[in-house]
Amino acid sequence: MPELAAEIITSGTEILLGDIVDTNAVWIAQQLREAGVNLYYKTTVGDNEPRLRGVIELAMTRSDVVIITGGLGPTVDDVTRQAVANATQRSLVLHEGALATLKERFARFGVTMTENNLQQAMIPEGAVLIENPLGTAPGFIVETERCAVIALPGVPREMKAMMTASVLPYLRARMGSGAVIRRRILRTFGIGESAIDARLGELMRRSNPTVGLAAKTGQVDIRIAARADDPETAERMLDAIEAEVRAVVGSYIYSTDPEERYETMLARRMMQAGVTVSLLETNTRGALAERLATALPDRTPLRKHIIASEIASEEVPMELAGAAAPDELDAAAREALARRAATWLRAVSNATLGLALVGTAGAEEGVFGRVPGETWLALDDGERMHTVRIPFGGCDEFTHVRIGNQALIELRRWLDAHNC
Repeated sequence: MPELAAEIITSGTEILLGDIVDTNAVWIAQQLREAGVNLYYKTTVGDNEPRLRGVIELAMTRSDVVIITGGLGPTVDDVTRQAVANATQRSLVLHEGALATLKERFARFGVTMTENNLQQAMIPEGAVLIENPLGTAPGFIVETERCAVIALPGVPREMKAMMTASVLPYLRARMGSGAVIRRRILRTFGIGESAIDARLGELMRRSNPTVGLAAKTGQVDIRIAARADDPETAERMLDAIEAEVRAVVGSYIYSTDPEERYETMLARRMMQAGVTVSLLETNTRGALAERLATALPDRTPLRKHIIASEIASEEVPMELAGAAAPDELDAAAREALARRAATWLRAVSNATLGLALVGTAGAEEGVFGRVPGETWLALDDGERMHTVRIPFGGCDEFTHVRIGNQALIELRRWLDAHNC
């Protein structure tokens, strides 16, 4: 099955400066994936002819297809035509058909065509014109011995129409088959990227289907992709590779929905089982409660929530007052406080579970630099008390996420143990 290696080049200084977001490259990448074209590089370059020419020349040495968006307008900074012509060592010539279409468009709109609009009818010699049904700038394809250079306008509406009607059929014809690429995301939680890499081993080195990793804070997505002649075969290949992945790390996989958060899955399980939880948070400042409260759009398993700064205004027992300043307590006292808080929370709110996070608010200076501190987690279900020492504290967002992740893992373990 013939394969094509593709590259996307986005031309536009406004993208380099961050004035606009490059949505074109994302959309084109998705279309190439569905068409079975392998995308290996994406580059953004400003409206500078020598730099754009250099990027095109490099792309031509390593890719079968180079797709360029932007820079086909009538202004001085629209340099894509000239850059492609120079990179492919061709002259720009007037395309009479493109000129006629251009004149007809301006006449239909009742607008006078200025001299600079003529450059939109100039294309590299020998190029194949790509009609633009929605705008004035046509695209073109320049075929060389090594690759095909495809230039499209940067206006998303125009680019998408031309890509769908002309470019994708052209690429499928070059491949000589109806190849497709299908992918799937396996979302994991509670295991690090290096640990997954070590466990998957040989699977990570396969060429088709492929297995790749994308790490986030406390979470790793396993991306599997398969290339085949038809969607059905690709899906069967994905099913097979997914089964192999699950055999190794299946206990950490919680969803195949690329948008689903871990807390959403967890909150759904809790609601279905009728499980509720009440929280006390000191150094995490309500971050865990926020995750649970927003996990589902119209309901939440969260029954009651208290943060350290609110201790004085809450009707809490005197023995829990230390939660307002846990940094002043030693480790044993923090653990004991977390246990008492979890028990009290569960009882006073009539929740299934009481969960307390009692930790240091900020790292201290030690002999060997900054000491990360600690956070004690206590979970009480009325029959059993479970405590965990989380070996870091702090009040920064990264720490909030890590501590919250550990708490969510403990909640899932409780649900698993109780078949919820």
